[in-house]
Amino acid sequence: MFVRKRDGRLEEFSREKLIRTLLRAGLSEENAEFVAEEVERRIYDGISTDEILEIATQIMGKYSKRASRVYGLKSSLLRLGPAGYRFEKFVSSLLREFGYKTTTNQMIEGKCALHEIDVIAEKEGKYLIECKFHNTPIYTGLKDVLYSHARFLDIIEAGKEFDAMWLFTNTKFSSEAIKYANCRGLLLTGWRYPENEGIEFMLESKKLYPITVLNLKDFEIEQLLKEGFAFCKDLVANSVKVREILGKRADSILEEAELVQKG
Repeated sequence: MFVRKRDGRLEEFSREKLIRTLLRAGLSEENAEFVAEEVERRIYDGISTDEILEIATQIMGKYSKRASRVYGLKSSLLRLGPAGYRFEKFVSSLLREFGYKTTTNQMIEGKCALHEIDVIAEKEGKYLIECKFHNTPIYTGLKDVLYSHARFLDIIEAGKEFDAMWLFTNTKFSSEAIKYANCRGLLLTGWRYPENEGIEFMLESKKLYPITVLNLKDFEIEQLLKEGFAFCKDLVANSVKVREILGKRADSILEEAELVQKG
């Protein structure tokens, strides 16, 4: 049986891959097997990955409401749009959780042009960070990496001291992008890349679940990010401010956030 991925490619359905994802979301091995079995009964040849996500999330809710929220981590990152600056704030917050000192939206004069840098991060080195956000799960390709490298060279040639250009994305990188970045010394962080160090690993390893896994409306996400709330744990830690922002909706959202963080 084949599954249609978001980029249109067909891939053979993998029960083992589904179970691994269910386990990462927090289901027990027994419940993950139950969910996978029911998903298999309901899917059909050519089904889209989005449909599988919807089916699996619905079934998971019978076993764990928390796991059903966490399971949609990849899709939740797509909700950080439509404007790229939301993702920039998110990346800045994520890096701070890993001990980096960050500043956002800085203007730096290069040799040939003035550049607005999404994030500057410092920890045992100083990095220019380009945040490439996609509303749909398309690959971040060679063009994006070439653009980032050109900006880095222009800034370095102006005498500015930075150790590397670091490209963050909420989706996957193409093989051409990875090859070029490795050749030129660019750092890449995206979905499932680098292996065991990708953006999903960074989030899961520290239980940094984005606020977008919650049942928030778009304007509420906007308001919370502006106030520095990137993760569910941030909401739980400052419930007073959340109530000021969300009003009557705060209690239900805080309850969801607490549920996600308990895992």
